Amino acid sequence: MWLPETLVEAARAVREGAITSAALVRAALDQAQAHHALNALAWLDAESALAEAAALDAEARAGHWRGPLHGVPITVKDLFNVRGAPTRAGTRAPLPRIAPEEASAAARLRAAGAVIVAKTNLQEIALGLTGENPWTGDVKNPHRPAHQAGGSSSGAAVAVAVGIGYGALGSDTAGSIRLPAAFCGVVGFKPSFGKVPLDGALPLVPSCDHAGVLARTVADAALLFAVLAQAPVNAAPLELPPTLAVPFEHMRGWLTREVRAAFEAWLDRLQQRGARIANADMPLELAEAHFPALRAESALVHHEALARAPDLFSAFVRAALQQGYAVRAVDYLRAREAQLVLRQAVAEALHRVGAQALLMPTAPCAAPLRGTTVIALERGPMPLRQAILHFTLPAAFAGLPALSIPFAWSEGLPLGAQVVAPFGEDEAAVRVAAWLERAL
Repeated sequence: MWLPETLVEAARAVREGAITSAALVRAALDQAQAHHALNALAWLDAESALAEAAALDAEARAGHWRGPLHGVPITVKDLFNVRGAPTRAGTRAPLPRIAPEEASAAARLRAAGAVIVAKTNLQEIALGLTGENPWTGDVKNPHRPAHQAGGSSSGAAVAVAVGIGYGALGSDTAGSIRLPAAFCGVVGFKPSFGKVPLDGALPLVPSCDHAGVLARTVADAALLFAVLAQAPVNAAPLELPPTLAVPFEHMRGWLTREVRAAFEAWLDRLQQRGARIANADMPLELAEAHFPALRAESALVHHEALARAPDLFSAFVRAALQQGYAVRAVDYLRAREAQLVLRQAVAEALHRVGAQALLMPTAPCAAPLRGTTVIALERGPMPLRQAILHFTLPAAFAGLPALSIPFAWSEGLPLGAQVVAPFGEDEAAVRVAAWLERAL
């Protein structure tokens, strides 16, 4: 059976009568069964998904269209409430009350005609970057299952990569959309802070939490974002080649040799296609210096469970949450100030060199083997978490729009590049990423 390759094509095919929503949903369910061993899904109700698809097909035959996603299957990270589905957030610990019954983001997708076929697995309470979870099991990389899928939106990235729906709703606090997108070879878009509502979702670090999307192409991600943000987005590639700021000093020593070689070769190709590459100097290190103080917010979110049942968190998550109790008020306030300082510094640095966006690798390495905790970088062995946060944390800490797009392969595993734009310039980030995608 013919199936559209992208979300945009699937939505068009349903509208033109070339395929039914029921056929798309059945295909997604078939992929869920075929790739069950990857452990991408936390909840699946095939009967309800097929019933919803049938209702949407009946509406289409009657000439009624709910919106731009009419009949298209998608998934939702098990951090967001979805009507009729449990929310467990990958933990055994009791969760704080999450209201409303259906997250606004999920409701907006449904109102636009999307069929929510499943909820996806994640790192426990979204705290982690590997996709490994002692309670629900590891989510496995779709290209090499012995390798990490990235986290915390691990199941969302895997679902998109293997065709369990055409897109996914995820969340990103320090890289949790962009990193799994990079490791799994899909597009991940973390919009500007506050662009997509987070009510009805379990918070982690509320001043850094973002709702965002994973999809197969930049245009697909832009369409999902437009629905979630309730604003039109021009996803057409830039007409002229962009000027891109690259933080070479921030990257120095923080990549594997393979990623550095692939990224520098890609920059050369982009320049051959007319892009201008400018060196950028900006204090991205502020994020790593001050983010630990924001752990106080996480401790507050989960304070009741920490008091009543701390052992129902895994040891790593429990320790990370409890660090929040040691944060001094003055350090927390400095961290909040640093978020705004970094936001402004990035905008000023891009303006100085005339760049539309910042460009750097999403991760310092290809997806490591599951269980890896230390990675060999050019500067020497580094804790994997610290190495990864070096690249993804700044945009989340400052609330900046950022996309990860696949740009190369290394020994059978995809590599991702990260496009970061000034705060509020989400469309600029999308259009730069679309140009880069086309240039590939």
